[in-house]
Amino acid sequence: MRKKILLSNCRFSTKNQKHLAKGLGKTFALRSIEDINDSELADVEIMLLDTVVPSAQVWLNAEKISKMPKLRLVQSHRAGVDNIDFQQIPMNVTVCGNVGAYSEPMAEHTLGMILYLAKDLGVRNSKLRSGIVDVHDSILLKGKTLGVVGAGGIGQAVAKLSRSVGMKTLGVNTSGKAVPNFDKTFALGKVDEVLRSSDVIVLSLPLTLKTLHIIDGEKLSLMKKTCILINVARGHLIVQEALYNHLSQNPQFKCGLDVWWRFPTPNKPFTPDFPFLELANFVGTPHCSGFVPEEYESALDHALDNVVRFVKGKKPKGLADRQDYEGLRELIATPRAR
Repeated sequence: MRKKILLSNCRFSTKNQKHLAKGLGKTFALRSIEDINDSELADVEIMLLDTVVPSAQVWLNAEKISKMPKLRLVQSHRAGVDNIDFQQIPMNVTVCGNVGAYSEPMAEHTLGMILYLAKDLGVRNSKLRSGIVDVHDSILLKGKTLGVVGAGGIGQAVAKLSRSVGMKTLGVNTSGKAVPNFDKTFALGKVDEVLRSSDVIVLSLPLTLKTLHIIDGEKLSLMKKTCILINVARGHLIVQEALYNHLSQNPQFKCGLDVWWRFPTPNKPFTPDFPFLELANFVGTPHCSGFVPEEYESALDHALDNVVRFVKGKKPKGLADRQDYEGLRELIATPRAR
């Protein structure tokens, strides 16, 4: 009897392979995109792909998928699915993001950015290197309010760490239903209330047609003059020019970005569209908040758990609504979206 196939471009460790075998038994065979034969494509039921790797786009196109008539699930190894062209994928194929897989390292990175900006570590270090002793006041986080727009796995992990330094926590999600680690949760339609009342704001929500440019000049004007804004989700949640202008005109306002409007490529020069890195009230990192040695293997196990959930007939996590994404890639590719 021919086995069903799970096709992947991910690096499976021995631990990952054992995890897969434990979850799916002998019903599925694991195949790499590098060694699968054309004759086996008809048996592919699941694709588990690192969607940022260029090879993923080769396989996520209508021509390739037409050779896989039994395909039922596309599971991303990454949390977001905004870089997937849903128009290439048949309507009967389920697409899932790996939600929550990178929560802990991203939360640590976020708290690091918050502390860096609250304590003016960059400015103080730069001045001290020049022999200047600067002992101006910094921000005490204890008792301050953290607002997290995107109270999912990453947002909840950020709130948990922030509570450890005594911060109050407000969360924003689609429904407004209470979730762990938040003192109060608001629906997305009430985001303005959270923006006005928060001392620190973290963006950790997915990029969709509904959230594209959710933070524009008007929303920035609602925030406190001394607010710290952190974005570890996607660059296009914010209108880039509006953010740069706001930072330039409001030196007490601070911002940390781990995500950009153009993806920084390792070993290649990177120049932002606006000179954010020249601003004293800004810190940036090259989309690396989830990169720790342990996380690749752990995130792959997390994705495999969702695959098992799907195969066993349970509702998978991170289920993508294609109506939230169709046409998004074209919108963010335009100069206006930058």
